[in-house]
Amino acid sequence: MEKIKQTIKELFKRIGINDIKIDIKKDNSTKDRELLMINVLTEQADFLLKDEALELNALQHILRLLVLRTTPDHNFIILDINNYKEKRQKLLEKLAEKIIKDIRKTKKSIVLDPMPAYERRIIHLKLAEQPDIVSESTGQEPERKIVVRPYP
Repeated sequence: MEKIKQTIKELFKRIGINDIKIDIKKDNSTKDRELLMINVLTEQADFLLKDEALELNALQHILRLLVLRTTPDHNFIILDINNYKEKRQKLLEKLAEKIIKDIRKTKKSIVLDPMPAYERRIIHLKLAEQPDIVSESTGQEPERKIVVRPYP
């Protein structure tokens, strides 16, 4: 873990962020790989959370490559900054609940704005719990959208 924390500190230092606090949680719920959930707390990260957090996603990809190079036993990493992804997940789950109510009321399909794959997944998982509603992703990245409709 210390090696991973040092890698994170060095990466953030290279992008100009020196004052950080790192929280790492292990999730062993899947048997085939270990998931590390890393949350970096800092006052200097606003630019990483703009534009649908594209910069955060790119930084996560770079961190995965760096960590896998030094500690190949960690198979999967999720990087969050200031709990952005956690807050975003709650917001998307609320959106899904609103969509469920709207579709049941109107019996009409709804097309959502384009969103990244991990956000679409949150919506799909929430909607999959509903036997009377169907969702699917359509289009090509980065314009991929979710279409939600009542089950025929």
